[in-house]
Amino acid sequence: MCLAGPWSGATASAAPGDPPGALSLRDLGGSSSVIVPGQQGEVSLSLPVPPGLTPTEIRGIAQFPSFVTGGEIDILQEGRLISRTPVGRAVNAPITLPLRGVRVERNAAAIVLRTYLRAEGWCLFDDRSAFRLVDPTVNYAGRESVPDTVAEFLPPILRKLTIYVPRDVKPAEAAAAVAFAGAVVADYGTAPVAIETASLPRTSAAPPTPVGSLERQVVINTDLPAGLSLGQGPGWPVLRIGGNEEELKAQVDFLSSDLSSIAISSAAVAGPQFDAPQLAPSVTDLASIGVTDRMVRSAHWPSISIGIDQTRLGRPSKDLRVQLIGTYTPMGGQIAVSVGERVIASWPAEDTGSFDRWVDVPADLLGRYTELTVTYNHGDVREQCGAGTVSELTLSSAGEVRSQPADPPQPGGFASLPQALMPRSAVAWTKGDVPDVSRAVALVSGLQRLSAVPLGFDVVPVDEALSGRIPAVIVAADGDGLGDLSLPVVGNGQTLDVLTGEGRRAEVVLSPGVRFGSLQVARDSGRTVLVATSTGAPADLDALLAWLKADPERWPALGGEALIQAAGRDPVEVLPDGAQSGESSSDGASVGLIAVVGVGVLAVAGIGAALILRRRRGRREG
Repeated sequence: MCLAGPWSGATASAAPGDPPGALSLRDLGGSSSVIVPGQQGEVSLSLPVPPGLTPTEIRGIAQFPSFVTGGEIDILQEGRLISRTPVGRAVNAPITLPLRGVRVERNAAAIVLRTYLRAEGWCLFDDRSAFRLVDPTVNYAGRESVPDTVAEFLPPILRKLTIYVPRDVKPAEAAAAVAFAGAVVADYGTAPVAIETASLPRTSAAPPTPVGSLERQVVINTDLPAGLSLGQGPGWPVLRIGGNEEELKAQVDFLSSDLSSIAISSAAVAGPQFDAPQLAPSVTDLASIGVTDRMVRSAHWPSISIGIDQTRLGRPSKDLRVQLIGTYTPMGGQIAVSVGERVIASWPAEDTGSFDRWVDVPADLLGRYTELTVTYNHGDVREQCGAGTVSELTLSSAGEVRSQPADPPQPGGFASLPQALMPRSAVAWTKGDVPDVSRAVALVSGLQRLSAVPLGFDVVPVDEALSGRIPAVIVAADGDGLGDLSLPVVGNGQTLDVLTGEGRRAEVVLSPGVRFGSLQVARDSGRTVLVATSTGAPADLDALLAWLKADPERWPALGGEALIQAAGRDPVEVLPDGAQSGESSSDGASVGLIAVVGVGVLAVAGIGAALILRRRRGRREG
């Protein structure tokens, strides 16, 4: 029986739904606002453009300082003026920036947004005086071109990917689904691609549901012929991945690698790919972790911000030191380095106009992503418009970054992910059915979105993951099969047994009793284990994973050691002992149990439990 067949072409009627219309900049991998600092400033944007579509305009809400009386916004491309749009006096007014005539090259339109702002009287145009385009969207016209080859299957903009596996899914098929989901999320970077998992009868290779605009479907089945092929779907091509266990892995590795661009026919078969093992170095440079040479000019205090991402360092890190090399316009004053609101280093700005300094990042400020801001503070800053002296600040990407492995990770809990799972981690489940595969896909997708580099996951039997020495992601949806793994929160429906910061456990009695799903970060024999489980309530675990998936800001906002959710309630984050509630037990020990699980009254049976249960709301948190 042959389930695969090459896609023989399609007519215009096969297009997946209507044209996409307006897509938010977040859908394209950008931020929720475009910020253009100063009286005259510019930012560069690269808009992805799927074949068959054309960007027509950018829309958003205009925000600017109160002293601005008007201005213009230009859209330019390679020095060519595309459009000029006036800025009115009204704040928070809608604005439309036409893109008619923009050229598209290699599935992208590179443009420059330049502002010219006017003001009367006294003002202060500094780097904080910015024009903001809030909630920007890009309008597209046309219809998607139907992909003819495997290389064209994934478009530059992908809103949703559905991975189909057989209902009696085999381990190799499940592993391929997990690997493919992680690779797709890594490839699309910050774009919030929705990844779904569904099932088909083993004898079927055609999904029953049509796709929408900029959506794709993939069928993974060991009964399909070996290789990658485009097959007939419900009005749109479907990518089919087939072959035995080894062949299936090779196809997924091939599709997720840069080699996929050579698959120019409607079917391709790949050989095995090999990844060289990588050890995270103790010494690297800023360029190696994604920081480029920077230069800024300002009539106020020039400032440059750079990010140190632990995922780019390749492991949990401590004792972080950064070498800052740069130049400035000699005007006296000082160079200051800050993390958030705290200044961590400063030195006089000497007449040499250059600096080469080592800065130590305090352990309590080190996060998954730590932003360092270098500011040149000097005199000769005047408030009259245009009367200040422009100064320059540069920062070289050649500066070194030094760190040591952190064991345990710093910070811990969810903030240690995904760097505590690097360089590779095991993925396992207790049942291995389609729901378990779907849960694992959701976890791997969420973890990959936290990382600036591709993560490595290997699907293994659960016993191997529990007894192994490498980090692991384990799905135990009903709570069984975890052996003696110690979790931060353990429940049986009537009590919560909570691990405190001192390594002791505190018992919390629930009245009335309740079952819940949870996602927990545990430490086991010097490694980190992420566990998705429940107190016999898999539906609550699924609701928790769906809540995380609904907003891309929720994963990075997690900072505790466990996230739990009972049916019909908001998720609750369990924080470690560093967070205090201000309450005390009778013996003076801190009992930080506040914000009840949302299910009833809690009675604290353990003493000295420095813990907070914090209700997680549906809003975005930074």
